[in-house]
Amino acid sequence: MTTEPTTGAEREALRRTARRLGLQTALLVLGCLLVVGAAVLLVVVRAQAESGRAQLEGAVRSIDDAHDAPPGMWVAVASPRGLSTSDELPESLPDLDTMRQVARSGDEVWTTAPTEVGTVRVLTGSHDGTVVQAALDPSEGREELARLVLALLAAGAVGVVLAGLGAVWLTRRAVQPMVAALSLQRRFVADASHELRTPLTLLSTRAQLLDRHMTVDWGTAPPDRVQHDVDGLLADAAALTGVLDDMLLAADARSVDAVPVDVAELAHEVVDAARATAAERSVGIERQGADHALALASPVSVRRAVTALVDNAIDHARSNVEVQVSTRDARVVIQVRDDGPGMPPESAEVFRRFASHRDDDADGTRRHYGIGLALVAEVAAQHGGTVTAAAREDGRPGAAITLELPAAR
Repeated sequence: MTTEPTTGAEREALRRTARRLGLQTALLVLGCLLVVGAAVLLVVVRAQAESGRAQLEGAVRSIDDAHDAPPGMWVAVASPRGLSTSDELPESLPDLDTMRQVARSGDEVWTTAPTEVGTVRVLTGSHDGTVVQAALDPSEGREELARLVLALLAAGAVGVVLAGLGAVWLTRRAVQPMVAALSLQRRFVADASHELRTPLTLLSTRAQLLDRHMTVDWGTAPPDRVQHDVDGLLADAAALTGVLDDMLLAADARSVDAVPVDVAELAHEVVDAARATAAERSVGIERQGADHALALASPVSVRRAVTALVDNAIDHARSNVEVQVSTRDARVVIQVRDDGPGMPPESAEVFRRFASHRDDDADGTRRHYGIGLALVAEVAAQHGGTVTAAAREDGRPGAAITLELPAAR
């Protein structure tokens, strides 16, 4: 459905709201990632500690020679053959006092030792007369933690950026229905100010004239003049009701409930209802085509659309209006033809709200289309159909407006 564009201030407010919600979402995601990252690091650190403890315990219970130590572990072995140490052993190791204590007691002892890369835990134990002292080089574990932290930071940064951009996009999509509702409200107000002013003025004038005939001119005014004013008052009220109906239908953005509807029968009823209006304008109206044509549509919406097409044709016809209903390629086709001045060069413009066109004939009359044909275009769009306006296919003067709707199976 076509809606009035939003103002610059409203678009800027929408952008500010989207950016603010995007920033808030990014901060919320960042907080969640920090908590998750801290939990992951804590689990990894504890896993490293448990793994290191298991490696040290396995080493002091099985190693007989310092050169058998696995990579990343410092080992000192005291056996009857003497003391042997692994390569690149820190200066604080071996702790000979602790090794002598373990040799006497036979118990495993945990201690700490300062190194160039930090304080490390040291396990000293014995087996089969051999005392083994082992410590893990923390460099490898710290490198692993550094890689993990870097990966978490990179993933977190990407996640925060994507969350912020996604929040901005979702926010704009989420507020679009509110923007559309605001546009519909603005359009309804514009329609009311544009369309109701003239019929209300005429209605007020008729009421004032009738009041004058009933009071000041009572008993002197001819009865036919009073009756004429009453008829005019009723006609103006009916016109005002029709305008309000069009406005309310145009402002209803709800999706339609499509059911099988006999468009041919509906068109016949609309034509019968329009005969009196056509006769007042000395215009003949007839329905042609199929006797039955089922379309999948909303009966109320289609009736209003066909009525708008017929009213438009009567307004512009010189002497005759034809309403033809047919089926073609799984579509129900309603074509309304008149013998009026025809379509403007830009025929699509007639479906624009409040469109007008100056005729090329001698009087140069400007014709106004109001919101009736715009309503037809909206009904067609709601039903997945189309509406077009063009010159008559038979070459005769006038215009032909064709509404196509999906046929019911």
